[in-house]
Amino acid sequence: MLHLAVAALLLAIATPARAQAIDSTRLMSDLRVLSADSMEGRRIGTPGNARARAFIENAIRRIGLRPVKDSLSAPFIAKSRAGTDLHGVNIVSMLRGRMHPDRYIVISAHYDHLGVRNGVTYSGADDNASGSAAVLAIAQWYKYHPPENSMLFVWFDGEESGLVGAKAFVGHPPVPIEKIVANVNLDMVSRNATGELYASGASPYPVMKPLLDSLAATARVKLILGHDTGTGQSNWIQQSDQGAFHLKKIPFVYFGVEDHPDYHKPTDKFERIEPGFYYRCVQTINEFVRLLDLALDRVVLVRVAGLKGKE
Repeated sequence: MLHLAVAALLLAIATPARAQAIDSTRLMSDLRVLSADSMEGRRIGTPGNARARAFIENAIRRIGLRPVKDSLSAPFIAKSRAGTDLHGVNIVSMLRGRMHPDRYIVISAHYDHLGVRNGVTYSGADDNASGSAAVLAIAQWYKYHPPENSMLFVWFDGEESGLVGAKAFVGHPPVPIEKIVANVNLDMVSRNATGELYASGASPYPVMKPLLDSLAATARVKLILGHDTGTGQSNWIQQSDQGAFHLKKIPFVYFGVEDHPDYHKPTDKFERIEPGFYYRCVQTINEFVRLLDLALDRVVLVRVAGLKGKE
């Protein structure tokens, strides 16, 4: 079994990227809309959040993806840090795999942000309209390049309120939790003064390291592995939605940039996005998803071991 897994990994690394590129025009257009003032900062439970959700769901229908069950919307109720009820809605769509339709990679981003505070709109262009638009772009790419394994494209609500949407998702998954083999999460991927994109997850899940090393060698941005060891703010594992998957022992890779001066400020606007860097980041992440899809047999072994460890 291990020899087969290694062979699959080598095949994935050796396979050239497919010709059709990410749609850069659509990517930037979607980011502009999601970070517009009309979305009122997309805070969980607000009309602006609902408008952002409607926009994403319409884009999913345009792409041609389908819901896992009856609806793209997956409502949930969670407790806020203050103990009050939060009414959120995740967005979940699916693309069936050609070879392994019964196992799933989750590609995710959170679409909520901080909303309006004291009359000031926190647009959250980088955090995380950038990840939300990127997942739409990757979903569109895979619609034209069907994957080997099934993919769930998920937009989480309530990340800014304690990862509540991701926790609701793994607590009541739309498919059997043991069939979710990996998570690729995007959170803040559109600007960095030094052209650096971080990939976290290889330390807790070394199975991801050969894929990331291969990707870094040819990446269109400076891809750095890290922020997944130690304690405190330098360890990002529980600082975005991949944390909920990690608690379920689901291997993950999280792509994001280090905090910039506009992080969680009303100045995180569309005008401060770096379009070239953003596009290259999305291309790089999409290439990782492709490598992961082709080499998933090896990740399955890790997932099975994690499930046995919970028994």
